[in-house]
Amino acid sequence: MSNSISAMPKDIVKWLNEQTEVFGKIKFLTEFPPVPKATPLKNPIISVGLDSVKISDFFKENSEGELVPDEYCRLADIRLRFSIHVPYSMGGTACHDAFTRTIDCLSFKSDLNLVQSGCEAIVADRETDAFVMKSWADVQAQFCPAESSEIQYEAFLPKTFFCASHMNDTDLHVSAEEKARWNSTITVGTYFGTGEASRSIKLGFRPSAVIVIPSLMPMFYTATGASYCLSGVAAQSFATSGLSINDSGFTIKQGTSENCGDTYVLLNRTNVDYCYIALK
Repeated sequence: MSNSISAMPKDIVKWLNEQTEVFGKIKFLTEFPPVPKATPLKNPIISVGLDSVKISDFFKENSEGELVPDEYCRLADIRLRFSIHVPYSMGGTACHDAFTRTIDCLSFKSDLNLVQSGCEAIVADRETDAFVMKSWADVQAQFCPAESSEIQYEAFLPKTFFCASHMNDTDLHVSAEEKARWNSTITVGTYFGTGEASRSIKLGFRPSAVIVIPSLMPMFYTATGASYCLSGVAAQSFATSGLSINDSGFTIKQGTSENCGDTYVLLNRTNVDYCYIALK
C-alpha cells in the first residue's frame, strides 16, 4: 500500500506529460518541494508531490444493513500538491489556466477519484522571472487485499493507469449476465398469489405480450357447477379477463369484478404460485 502511494506522483507526472494535446509546452516534474528554476523561465513547469496521507478504516454493509469495519480493507485520503511556475510574459492568469487544465484532465480522463481541489495566491519569483502558484487536490482511494495466497495489497491505481482501462471495461459496473438479461426479448418470472383484488407486477418495461399460468394447478378447472380460470394472455390490443399490460409491466386481478358468468378469474389466488412469460 505504501509503495503504491509513494509511486503515485511519478505515475501521474508520466501520464500528464503524455497528454500533449491538452498541455502543449507545459512540463510536469516529480520534484517536490520544487527546486529553483532556470532564469529566465521560458515555459510553464508544474511540480507534483505528496502533501499528506491519512489511512482510516473502510466500512461496508453487513447482511443486516449495518455499517461495519472491513478488517481487510483501508481507506486512504491523499492530498497531492502542485507547484505551478509560468513565465512573466504569460501573466498570472496562466497559473490558473494550467491548474484548471490539470484538474480537469485528472478528473475526466483518469481513474483518480478527486474529491476536491483548490489553489493559493499567485506570487512573483523575481529570481526566475516567473509567477508561482501553489495548489492541491484531494484523492480518495480504497485498498483491499489482492486475490492471492500471499498477504499483499492491490495498488488503488490499476496497472493500465487511467481512463482507457476504466471506460473500456464494459463489465466493470454492469455484469455480462445483467446485460444479457436486459437485452433478452423474453423475461420469465414468478409471483406468489396474495388474494388482493388488483395487483401490479413490475418488469421495468412495457411488454408487447404476457402469458400467465399457475405453477402447480390446472390452468382451468370446473367444480361444484362453476368454472375457474387461473391463466391469462394479454397483448397490446387483446387480453383475456383479469390480465392487462401497463407501462412498467402488467396488472393481474382476482375476484367478482373480472368474472365472466359462471367462470371465476383467479390470477392472484392466495398461496398459489404463478409463472409468467413477458415479451419485449
